[in-house]
Amino acid sequence: MTSITRQQLFSMIFLFEMGSAVIVGLGLQAKQDAWISIGIGMLCGISIFTVYLYLFSLFPQLTLLGILRKVLGKYAGTLCSVLYIMYFFYLASRVMRDFTGLLLMTSLQETPPFVISGTMTMILIYCIYLGTAVLGRTSEILFAVFILFWVFSFALLGVSGSMKFSNLLPVLDQGWGPILKASFPLTMTFPFGESIVFLMFLNRLQQKKKLSRICLISLAISGLILMLTIAMDVMALGPERASMEQFPFLSAVSRIQIGDFIQRLDAIAISTLIIGAFFKIVVFFYASYIGIQELIPAFREGKKMLFLLIAMGVSIMGLTLLIANNFIQHLYIGLQLVPLYLHVPFQYVVPCLIAVWAYLVYTKKAAPKAA
Repeated sequence: MTSITRQQLFSMIFLFEMGSAVIVGLGLQAKQDAWISIGIGMLCGISIFTVYLYLFSLFPQLTLLGILRKVLGKYAGTLCSVLYIMYFFYLASRVMRDFTGLLLMTSLQETPPFVISGTMTMILIYCIYLGTAVLGRTSEILFAVFILFWVFSFALLGVSGSMKFSNLLPVLDQGWGPILKASFPLTMTFPFGESIVFLMFLNRLQQKKKLSRICLISLAISGLILMLTIAMDVMALGPERASMEQFPFLSAVSRIQIGDFIQRLDAIAISTLIIGAFFKIVVFFYASYIGIQELIPAFREGKKMLFLLIAMGVSIMGLTLLIANNFIQHLYIGLQLVPLYLHVPFQYVVPCLIAVWAYLVYTKKAAPKAA
């Protein structure tokens, strides 16, 4: 089992959190207060991640699936493990559809969808086949590129005069109602609650010292960057238009025009979005792959390991194409139905119940009795 460093874990969490959240925009139903709803979601995400860290502290050698089987027992734990594998795989296919839809609508309109998803799938298979260490090193490189592109876009939008701070005013114009509606269940689960997937990777960390600090700081920084991104979208496009755009970040960057020589920077925005989407897909895909190997040890070695990867790759391509009839329906399912009916149970309800049960069974038993 290959390992990752703390710096790589930081980069992995950051890129994962940015992921598809940058593509579709978040909390924009709250209009100019969207950045506040993301802040609330970030605080909820950091809070639930402390629960994940508590579970990991009890079983530092186990993945999420190992923890489930340890706490719930062989049969209930295995059943729950299978559900989490399916959950991670389904989310990988959803982000793949985000990625495919982005390219189809912006730069590859005449390209068949299966060509785009197939190309991405081959890259995913190759990356995962090389192991966790390669994924960690890749995250460090992509982190630097992502930050460079994001800062460049933000700076040019500011210099071009496209951003108007007045578009963020008045704050709390409609009160807290729209903000809380946007926060629950959407921003508290997507993307922050999805960090539960890292319980599949934490046991591969080389040094577990200061693990909590690394994870929580990465979550906080990614949350702040998301808040700034959404604020940038609103300042550039206005609250009404930003809430109607399918890809608000791309639309905002496309407004950059400085003189007659700096304009049409869509490629930078698309590259930024592709980096985030790729990394989120690969983390979810890898987590489901690790889960299957953990439940079926025969897939851990040799040709069977490669067969599993290829079979999963073909499956994710098919599911990506069948997941929704069109991109509008895909966004509705992903932003309205999935957060409530999938994210809340898998990210909040089950982990909290498992944490309470583990505390009662393991921590209480281990505590010495008073004299």
